[in-house]
Amino acid sequence: MYISKHFAEHDQAEILRFIAAHAFGTLVTVDAGVPCASHIPFLLEQGETLTLSGHLAKANPQWQHLVANPQVLAMFQGAHAYVSPTWYEGTGVPTWNYTAVHVYGTVRVIHDTAWLKAQVEHLSHYYEGDTPNAWIPAYPDKMLEAIVGFEITIESLQAKYKLSQNRSAADQHNVMQALEASSSENERGVAALMAQRL
Repeated sequence: MYISKHFAEHDQAEILRFIAAHAFGTLVTVDAGVPCASHIPFLLEQGETLTLSGHLAKANPQWQHLVANPQVLAMFQGAHAYVSPTWYEGTGVPTWNYTAVHVYGTVRVIHDTAWLKAQVEHLSHYYEGDTPNAWIPAYPDKMLEAIVGFEITIESLQAKYKLSQNRSAADQHNVMQALEASSSENERGVAALMAQRL
C-alpha cells in the first residue's frame, strides 16, 4: 500500500485496536498470477506472536491457494468519506479520507477438528457477546468438515490514516465540520477520527 509520510500510522497498539474494531476483512491470495479475495471475519490473537485466524468454506478454492503459496495479505478498512475541494480555503481537488490496515504474513492451513471447533466457538462468542439469547454453539462435529481453518503469523503491518493531515489546520477544521454535519454515520466517523488528531 502506498503511504505518504503525512498519512502513516506507526503506533502498533493503535493498529491492533483498529484490526480488532474492523475485524471483517479481506483475505487476498495469488494463484498462478491471478489474485483472489474472500471477505471474512478474522480473530486477532496477541500472544508471543501476533496472529490472525479464520476459516473458509471447503468449497471455496482459495484455501488451496494457502497451501500452494503461504504468503498472504489481509486488509481491513475503517471509516471513509468523500472530501470536496469546496471545503478548503485555498485550491484543491476532490479526494477521499479513509483509514485502512494491511497485514502481511505466512499462513498455515488447519484441518484439525478440535482447532476448528474452538475457532468457530471463539468467533461466535466474540460476535454474540453477552447479548440476551446469544447463540450457544451446538451442532454436529461433522459440520466442521465443510470448513478449512487457517492461522496467519503476522510479519508486517501497514496502516494508512488519510485524514487531511496534508492540509492546513483551517482546511482540516473545515473538512471535519462538513463531515460532522453529514447524515452519514460513516462520514461522521471520519470527522471523529479527525477531531482526535487535530
